[in-house]
Amino acid sequence: MNYNRLSKISFTIITFALIIFLINSQILENFIWKSDKKFIDFTILISWLECNYLGFDVYDLENTKKCPNFYSIIFYGDIWLKIPFNETLNIFYLNILPYLIIFLVIFTFTYLVNPKSIFDYSILILCLFNPSTMLVIERLAFDIFVFLFIVFITFNRIYFLNWFLIVFLALTKIYPALLGINIFLENLDRSLKKNLVIILTLVLISLFYFYFNFDKYLISIIDGASSSGRAGYHYLFSLNTIAKIIKIFNVNYIFLIVVTYFLFFYITSLIYKKYHNDLEILLNDIFSPKGKLFMIGGCVILFCFITFSNYAYREIFVLLLIPFLLNSKDKNKFINMIIFILTFRFLFLFPYAYINIYDGISYSEGERIFSNIFIFFITIKGILDFLLMSNILAIVFGGIKKFVIFKKNS
Repeated sequence: MNYNRLSKISFTIITFALIIFLINSQILENFIWKSDKKFIDFTILISWLECNYLGFDVYDLENTKKCPNFYSIIFYGDIWLKIPFNETLNIFYLNILPYLIIFLVIFTFTYLVNPKSIFDYSILILCLFNPSTMLVIERLAFDIFVFLFIVFITFNRIYFLNWFLIVFLALTKIYPALLGINIFLENLDRSLKKNLVIILTLVLISLFYFYFNFDKYLISIIDGASSSGRAGYHYLFSLNTIAKIIKIFNVNYIFLIVVTYFLFFYITSLIYKKYHNDLEILLNDIFSPKGKLFMIGGCVILFCFITFSNYAYREIFVLLLIPFLLNSKDKNKFINMIIFILTFRFLFLFPYAYINIYDGISYSEGERIFSNIFIFFITIKGILDFLLMSNILAIVFGGIKKFVIFKKNS
């Protein structure tokens, strides 16, 4: 066993032990909203399986409330209930699987980054121990499973298994449908026509399943989604962050959204033009395994960032960008600039998260009042997210363009 491999194994074991210690300590309460029950998001997912197994209609609120371990009406797709469940599996799901998932995330990400210097290890530590990552680990939110599946389908060469997982995840929640991008990247020798046939087939299968379970999906969307909540001003990861902040000062929100979206795509186009030569050098490796991981992760996080008001859970997909960026950090100043933004952002998340916990919302005559320091910190976070995602979009756009040119010439 060489020194580098021993270092990565040691780092994984030590990091796993530290994270387990943190999620069982009160230290994290200074940076994340800890729930009364550990791994609460995953526990809710399993409660739906258990209630369904016991014969309760998890799409009927009054009926499922009678379930012994009721938490909420289901707000995921019906296909989630097809996961095997019994009393023995319930013990495994709740007491063993969470720790396996956490260890697998640390192990997988460490080997993807493949740290070789103090700087690499520093970035690795920031990626794993920042409040956003700790939040998704402590809750064991669904996004952590999507993260692992993205890594799996990127490297797995049993294509039918990849396609099955993509359909399953897409029918469970909407945004994992973006994993279908992997179909174009998994086999570059496959013709565009065959790729489109595969995608069309998977879409038809999904629509077929959706049609025959339409009532259940409709209930989960209308009744369940409202109970899951949306991100407000705390722990927000979204393109509309700045618009939400300025809206506090009685500026028309629709106007602010239009301006925000225009500026986002305009600034992205400026970045693409200014760093075009640097991008060309970077994109020479875009079809490497880490490059493909960047493209899939980049598309998923951009879709979520632009489309939804996400909680910080979704920021775990930023980690999928790191291996490719670190692998390319010596190539040009453009990549070094992005790594600087990422590093500063990871460090900023600590005071940002602290303020989110300790600077609560007060009310005056029924209206929410935010302190100046809270507005300052969420504004800086919104600007950092805006800058990071505009740079990522420039790279992803360049990668898509590179793929189209590659296909035309092949």
